[in-house]
Amino acid sequence: MAPNEREPRSDALSIHSIATEFGVLLPDSIGDTRFGASIAGIVSQRWDWGTAHLNIAGQLTRDQHADLFTGIILEGPNKWTVRPVAEFFYEEEFGPAHTVSALVGAIWQVRDNLSFDVGFRHAITNVNEVRAGLTYGFPLRLLGPSGK
Repeated sequence: MAPNEREPRSDALSIHSIATEFGVLLPDSIGDTRFGASIAGIVSQRWDWGTAHLNIAGQLTRDQHADLFTGIILEGPNKWTVRPVAEFFYEEEFGPAHTVSALVGAIWQVRDNLSFDVGFRHAITNVNEVRAGLTYGFPLRLLGPSGK
């Protein structure tokens, strides 16, 4: 084990993390030709029974409106290969609209650094959609000093 790595915890205490996301909204191929941008903060807490994520994000939409999003994601136990997930969120696009939405689905943990997810989302604004994605993780120590 490298000097800057910690031994994994085996007790029932919780594990927490903080993350940020930044993004650029590219022009729509069949619609708006303008760019947008987004920034998000995510606070997560993991327990033996599951994980909770609190997301807060701001966005400048392609049509140049401010947008604020807040949501919570609840996942089943991390040790399960396939675990249930639910998301509830509120989004306010200042000017045009606001959205209240819920999603239910599952996450399939293929390896420590690879998972697939699928879910069904319903919004009060009569939006129904199926969402799917994948997450691939890589260690940050590859980006830093080699520790030698």
